[in-house]
Amino acid sequence: MASLPSTPVTPTTLFYAGSTTKAFTAAMMAKLVEDNTTYPQVQWDTPISSLIRDDFVLSSAYATEHTTIEDALSHRSGLPRHDQAYGDNLPRDTAVRTIVRTLRHLPLTAEPRTTFQYCNLMFVVATHIIETLTGEWLGDLLAREIWTPLAMASTFFDLDDAKRANDHLARGYAYSSTETENSYREVPWMSVAEVSGAGAVITNVLDYAKWARSLMTQTQTQTQTGPLSQDMRRAMWTPRTIMPSQAPYTGPRAYALGWWTGVYRGVEYFEHTGGVNAFGAELILIPTLKYAVIALANTAAGSNYAEQALAFHLIDEKLGVPVEERFDWNQKNMAYIEAEKKKVQDAIDYRPPSPVLSPALPLVEYTGRYVHPGYQIVEVYLDASTGTLRADRGRATWPEYLSFQHRNGEHFLIIAEHDGDLGALFPEVYAAEFRIGEEGKPCALGVAWEKAMNGEKIWLRRED
Repeated sequence: MASLPSTPVTPTTLFYAGSTTKAFTAAMMAKLVEDNTTYPQVQWDTPISSLIRDDFVLSSAYATEHTTIEDALSHRSGLPRHDQAYGDNLPRDTAVRTIVRTLRHLPLTAEPRTTFQYCNLMFVVATHIIETLTGEWLGDLLAREIWTPLAMASTFFDLDDAKRANDHLARGYAYSSTETENSYREVPWMSVAEVSGAGAVITNVLDYAKWARSLMTQTQTQTQTGPLSQDMRRAMWTPRTIMPSQAPYTGPRAYALGWWTGVYRGVEYFEHTGGVNAFGAELILIPTLKYAVIALANTAAGSNYAEQALAFHLIDEKLGVPVEERFDWNQKNMAYIEAEKKKVQDAIDYRPPSPVLSPALPLVEYTGRYVHPGYQIVEVYLDASTGTLRADRGRATWPEYLSFQHRNGEHFLIIAEHDGDLGALFPEVYAAEFRIGEEGKPCALGVAWEKAMNGEKIWLRRED
């Protein structure tokens, strides 16, 4: 269903395509790299700070000076996800630059070029490079350089444009299950201005089939069958960051530039998933077979698991893999979901050994406005109905609603309910801590949002 209660999905139905957008951003960058007449300063090994020096500053001077375009597009910059730093309902004309300028306030968790850390923010950086050098909005560039040549008339880079389209834009849903009821609730459409080149595309399967066909039918000659040259495609698909082997793939996987790649049952594939609030996408290409699978769907988190199982079922059918030899994606994914659910529940159920110290102050004293230059604002308030501290971060790109569960002294556990993709199947939990200042009042709030920081907290300063 595209929209409940009765609007069916058709091949023209529009869906958010999430991180499959990254391939287009990499493709647009490849065009700049190839154009040595207009953009001779843009090469894959060009340090980003040499192109957008005032805006691109990381928390390490070395990383600032040495992080390259290739590093950013292959997730090896040293910057982890920091997804909860996104937000504040930024308008399209300022969102990208504003987000890039916040990176200086976000901790790195690795040296450049040492660790794979998936990072949407670095594709926002790539967007800013492209827009700064060309003087154009990335959505307009993609439309002119890629989508129009491929007759992709139903592909958009802006929510308002998609809403005005003739094709129906699916609604997104989150599934909820209780002892008495199973239901889907509608999740509001998400603005894509803040994710931009990391995940802004809205499209349908017909247009994505044109994109897939174009990528797989390039020739080795100077004659092009699409908007990208053979050299551009080769650059995008060359492995850059190697990952350990895992079933059911043969040998290591790798991240190229906006694409995963590896070998599945003897054939090379190029793949990417996508997920934004209540939507999921899957795109897999097998060029040697001229075969692609494209899946778009509209339920939070669950979409990607269903799409992966379906996509590889179709690929196994194409390859003639006997049913008894096929990899059980449902088993793998359900085991992962159950393991993550258990971690969350164990954290919620944990009770520290006695004696447990009470907070130093009445809970109402902890309420107030806490601010961080990268993670924006957390307004803590006392929920009179439950007697607990809460904070609603509805203005974040991925909205979350925080409930503070007391642990010991000034330490709390935050239980984070999300309105869409993140935490859709179970809440997320973060360790949290208040600091008491010399005047005997809370002066800071620390939250362990970023898992790659291994328990270290982001500290927000209290503003009265």
